[in-house]
Amino acid sequence: MATVQEQYAELFKQGQDAALAALETWTSAIKQAASQLPTPSLAGPEQAIDQFYDFAGQVLNAQRDLAKQVLITSTAAADKVREGVTKAAQSHQG
Repeated sequence: MATVQEQYAELFKQGQDAALAALETWTSAIKQAASQLPTPSLAGPEQAIDQFYDFAGQVLNAQRDLAKQVLITSTAAADKVREGVTKAAQSHQG
């Protein structure tokens, strides 16, 4: 059976992996949105404004998704740590 320290280390590694995956998803979304930006010389002023705000909306959506993923990951990691602490405390009492 793994020690409490090993369990914590594994939980933190899982949290880091999940955070990295969320960041990679966000980066991918930003790159995709950026690729849709117009070339200023080819777009008229109104079209450029529309495309700029469309891009800003896509960035905001990507940030919202990232925040939700971080929240989900953090909550799950905290639950696992709490569970591990409870089990460790019970095993030392028993």
